[in-house]
Amino acid sequence: MKTMAEIGYIKHLYENEDKSLREIAKITDMDFRTVQKYAYQENWSPDRLPNLEPESYPALGPYIGAIDEMLEQDAREPRKQRHTKMQIHKRLQKEQGYTGSYDSVKKYVRKKKFVMQQEKMGYLPLAHPAGHAQIDFGDFKYYDSGGGAHEGHALVVAFPHSNAGWMQVFPSENQECLLEGLKRIFAHIGGVPVRVRADNMTTAVAQVLEGTERVLSEGFRRFMLHYRFEAEFCNPAAGNEKGSVENKVGYTRRNLLVPVPVIEDFELYNTALLERCDADHSRPHYKYGGLICERWEGEKQRLLSLPQHEYEVFRYEALAVNKYGFVTVDSNKYGLSPELAGKVAQAKIFHDRLGLYYDHQLLKTYPRSYGKNEEMLDWTQYVGALCKKPGGATDTRFFSQMPRLWQQHLQSTKGKERKSALMVLREIVRDGNEILCDDALAMASEYGRPDADSIRQCYYLISKAENHPKPLEFASPTPTLDYRPDLAAYDHLTGGKAQ
Repeated sequence: MKTMAEIGYIKHLYENEDKSLREIAKITDMDFRTVQKYAYQENWSPDRLPNLEPESYPALGPYIGAIDEMLEQDAREPRKQRHTKMQIHKRLQKEQGYTGSYDSVKKYVRKKKFVMQQEKMGYLPLAHPAGHAQIDFGDFKYYDSGGGAHEGHALVVAFPHSNAGWMQVFPSENQECLLEGLKRIFAHIGGVPVRVRADNMTTAVAQVLEGTERVLSEGFRRFMLHYRFEAEFCNPAAGNEKGSVENKVGYTRRNLLVPVPVIEDFELYNTALLERCDADHSRPHYKYGGLICERWEGEKQRLLSLPQHEYEVFRYEALAVNKYGFVTVDSNKYGLSPELAGKVAQAKIFHDRLGLYYDHQLLKTYPRSYGKNEEMLDWTQYVGALCKKPGGATDTRFFSQMPRLWQQHLQSTKGKERKSALMVLREIVRDGNEILCDDALAMASEYGRPDADSIRQCYYLISKAENHPKPLEFASPTPTLDYRPDLAAYDHLTGGKAQ
């Protein structure tokens, strides 16, 4: 199994340095099939200078603009879908009427690719090339629907070349929030930055080495591979190296988060926030004049294309279930059945929710809590355990979550009667029909017999609708038959006479 750093190096050589698979296998000392696997993978997310001569292209001159356009468009696309030199030559012949030699096309393409490579890698730190972005988080205050105050975290992606920027807000700065925010902004703007500059945020950088070397977290590197952008990170304590985005964080906070917002639903708020960012670009550029949105339209052409496959932002974590049926994520407890005590469950953790699995079966999906030492309970997870200890049902912390009529019914029963009722409730829950719990009990009560068998029968009547097939309908009217049989032959056989 190759490390993410090794996979990233293979992808870099293939996508950005135009190395062949065999060249990469030789450079990395890896098997050809291994190199092919990672070079071609899309769902994730030169030692010798080329010959720059000749300097002039008499026959090719009028066609250089068309070649440049092909190569610049190719730079945005996956390696497998870029033009070869031969394909460029054929297109020029077919579409432009070019009659010159293939050799001239080959030499110019080689030179142009070298120049483009130098542009990609050789900018000074303070330059702002088109298609390059800076990212950063900023803190802000918001209120929930009940008026409670909270600290939020605003992810800003800024494009210094055009001064365009977009914001997404989250309750945390964890990796899931970072990647989800980048994913949404990339989808909204319709492309991916060629290069992203950031500080040494722990969600992206696992270890800072000497100079510019960094060990990236696996989740961030996988995201980079999927979207095909490159990343560079500031020197420690050198925030000035991403001054554009820091200014943009301050600007968007003052202009888009004042007055202090009330956020009831982050999903809805972030959708509207992207539109507000778009509207903000209809103002003059601070340095070059003209509108930011006009300058952005030119910069947008330099972005990488979006990947073909959607990237699902989450992480897996194995969690031990304690004796009360809880698992812990970020100090917060989430309830599962106590019957799983001592077992190991799996959590699929998203920025806003987490799914809990056992033996590859989804048990429960909870909203992700960003509080401290909070306890998330769901009464449906405990019905099975209550069948073994029915006497303690009314004393549990989750009893108040149970359906209202069932609370009253369980309080009015004891012993075997309560256990039988709980077994019916467990059956309803296992069918995924907990919404019908009160309806089944109410129907049984109307018939005057709220015992377990009656509740079960009423549940079956509600949940398993009877199927009464409709009469068969013919495509055309049924013909009328004039059927008048002659019975004289039968009379002859029996010796009788026709009546």
